[in-house]
Amino acid sequence: MSAEIESATETIDADIVIVGGGVAGSAMAAALRNSDYKIVVIDKRTAPLDSARGDNFTPANAEIFSQWGILDEFIKRGATKRVGAEFRTSAGEVLLTSSYSEIDIPEPYFLVYHHDLMAETFQEIASVNPNYQLLQPYSVKGFEIEAGSIKSITATSNDGKNIKVRAPLVIASDGSTSNIRAALGFPTFEHPYQHNLVSIFAPYPKELTPQNYFYRYSDPSGHVIIQHRNNGTAKVILAVGEEGMPWWKSATPEQRAEFLARRAPILEGIETEMAGFYPARMIHALQYVSGNTVLIGDAAHTIHPARGQGLNMGISALPNLLAKLPTVAELKDPNKVREALLAFEAIQKPLYERSIARNHVAAMDMEAAAGENHEFVIKRQDEALRKVAATPAIRRRYLHESTGYPLPSSPVTNAQYLV
Repeated sequence: MSAEIESATETIDADIVIVGGGVAGSAMAAALRNSDYKIVVIDKRTAPLDSARGDNFTPANAEIFSQWGILDEFIKRGATKRVGAEFRTSAGEVLLTSSYSEIDIPEPYFLVYHHDLMAETFQEIASVNPNYQLLQPYSVKGFEIEAGSIKSITATSNDGKNIKVRAPLVIASDGSTSNIRAALGFPTFEHPYQHNLVSIFAPYPKELTPQNYFYRYSDPSGHVIIQHRNNGTAKVILAVGEEGMPWWKSATPEQRAEFLARRAPILEGIETEMAGFYPARMIHALQYVSGNTVLIGDAAHTIHPARGQGLNMGISALPNLLAKLPTVAELKDPNKVREALLAFEAIQKPLYERSIARNHVAAMDMEAAAGENHEFVIKRQDEALRKVAATPAIRRRYLHESTGYPLPSSPVTNAQYLV
């Protein structure tokens, strides 16, 4: 037993401990707010989440929120709706325009919400549960592990207070560098991508209509994505290509605007603010369960943001996990806990493998568009988008995939999945 555990000054017994209070972990706590479980969430954050990261929930997840009875909570707090997407060339040609209402789904929109508010909102929703306790900011300092299960977790506050948390079921949502994944020896597959992403905040171009659409512009030199935010600004995203990271880090606002305008003339003269630089990589756990512990969110899978599905994958798994959770009484039996978690893994793993494979196709296409032969690649991609626009079956598949409602498996093609 570690010295950290021996020095714990308080012990909390819970039914479920969630390690990591980011989007996936806090969403799980919110989903359990009306349950009989005693829940403890351990979160190390001392500041809001990074506002430049993913800032929308898919229509599929909006439906999940509706089923949980929390969708209106996001609307009341200022979430807005993105109802379609349009792909254009820098010359102004519209390659593909689509509305999510073209397919029969309950909530035909992306729920746009600042990333730094997501976990906070889930935590507020979870807090109505009298059996919910949030330890924040507390860092996990030690584990008591027995036969592949976590028997207790020692968490330490910034002022040095130690708390030992014991629970028969552990949910690890502690991010891409998951301490729990490492402590239990979960095997992973990792793939670093060559090109980083740049994220920029800017005023939303008033001339860009409709304003509640996602836009992507293509130019022989590369792509640029424009997404609306909830405060009248836009998030502009692109992969770093031949210009390189040093250029972006040293460029003046005028130089950045000039660069962006070459790909999307509507951004000419725009004021820019650097939001962040992000290394893109895939980390996928080859199993999600060890004893009484299950991985969710980035602890289970970190993916390239090419299709904007990262945080949404973490949430989309939760209904399947909720359906398999043992009852409070069953939590006393370690075999039933493990069987329940393995039943979840058997359902979720094939779904995630399919999503990750499709995301990798899109990621490699984005890589190619920022690489040496980008002019040829972008020309091919533009043709693929024209094919999506002109072919009803492919268009329907694109709409289902992009909204979080994948159709039954079929061969992966760039025409279907580069978007």
